[in-house]
Amino acid sequence: MRKNLYIIMLTVLTALASCSDWLDIQPSDRITEENNFSSVSGFEKALNGIYVELNQSSIYGKEMTCGFVEVLAQRYAVADINKVVKEYMNFKYAGTETKGIISNIWSKEYALISNVNCLLKNCEEHRDVLSERDYNLIKGEALALRAFLHLDLFRLFGPIYDPDKPALSIPYYTVYSLDVSPKLSSVDYMKQLEADLLESESLLAKSDPILRYGVSGDPQNDFWQARNLRLNYYAVQGLMARAYYYMHNDTEAFKHAMNVVEAHEKTFPWITPMKITSSNPDRVFSSEIMFSAQNLERNSIFAGNFDGNNLKMTTLLAPRTDVVNYLFDNEKVDYRYIAWLKNSVENSGTSYSIFNKYQSQSSDSLYNQMIPLIKVSESYLIATECSTDYYESLRIYNILRNHRGLLSKAVMYQEDIDAEWIREFWGEGQLFFYYKRNNKESIKDATSQYGTRSINANNYVMPLPEGETKYN
Repeated sequence: MRKNLYIIMLTVLTALASCSDWLDIQPSDRITEENNFSSVSGFEKALNGIYVELNQSSIYGKEMTCGFVEVLAQRYAVADINKVVKEYMNFKYAGTETKGIISNIWSKEYALISNVNCLLKNCEEHRDVLSERDYNLIKGEALALRAFLHLDLFRLFGPIYDPDKPALSIPYYTVYSLDVSPKLSSVDYMKQLEADLLESESLLAKSDPILRYGVSGDPQNDFWQARNLRLNYYAVQGLMARAYYYMHNDTEAFKHAMNVVEAHEKTFPWITPMKITSSNPDRVFSSEIMFSAQNLERNSIFAGNFDGNNLKMTTLLAPRTDVVNYLFDNEKVDYRYIAWLKNSVENSGTSYSIFNKYQSQSSDSLYNQMIPLIKVSESYLIATECSTDYYESLRIYNILRNHRGLLSKAVMYQEDIDAEWIREFWGEGQLFFYYKRNNKESIKDATSQYGTRSINANNYVMPLPEGETKYN
């Protein structure tokens, strides 16, 4: 089967079995493939275009960060009148609108993978155009992007991962081709993902300017600056920790998480209270972000989904205040509570907390454009859970707590780690995958202060879009 799609920012027309319709993507700096890769600037535009397209609302501009996957994780007390969102909040995926959301995630992510593969193909075919550094950086970032996208597709559409029980999964595309790739076993899929990450790590270790200059990047080359907007060397370490953690490879997960823990203070320092309480607050804790989408219209996400002072319950996404207070143990000094959930609004006798993480006071600061995709704190939590030394785990856990304005704990239990995953990643799309990785059968309920709700293995696996089971 050949189904056409636009190559994002590359203007290459191709086909991919996972995309059922033409994708209406019209970036501003599109150029043709035959011209695009004849110069370094062409490669730069192609790579940059892929990053730009991460901001589509169907993926990391909403649904894969603060929208669909957060609803699945029971972040918001969705009103009954908000029928579509209420539907998938209850793990019902058969409705027309819900199937549309799921299908768009699938098609957009695989479209971007196709774009990445086109870029990688041309890295080899036009190797003479690139210096060694440019080759290492462009190919290294592209491989990391391919792994990043495939991991999220697997975490959403793949089975619950068990390294001892391989199960039929989804395709992993490594070449730019018109051919349909077969489904892989879950173990083979992850082996391919691991290979991409290992090669990316090796390439970036040779040339990433973040290792010499920090986040600001190369002062002599504008394109290799603002490294926290790209999959830099440290972001890849965080991504490797995430992937190995999902694979239940605790040894490798701990190793890569500790690579972040041991290096981040210099490059990705902890947020300070002053930054989150200023007149232009840094609500996303930008200094801790290793990889971020950059959405110039980020405030529209808040206005269209979370503004409790202006939105009706037909569209508002908001947690109940009593649930928030319970989740934060009434510790109102927690930086996350102060920055994201402090304000509230009343509706029909119920108090709702306004999730204002993506509200921007100004467009002048980069942090008002950032949507976190990989943060330092995730590596801290992974290291906490994967360490074989309890006291080392407790030490790492308490460092995170202390940098959230909280006192250290003398002892730590699994429920403490669970609680930090809930508190730490509001609006970032990681909680549902944490639940799935651990095959949680009971998760925190959004509509009851003390309640939980049941979830099963089938609820964790999104149905493939119509037509995909026929061809994949």
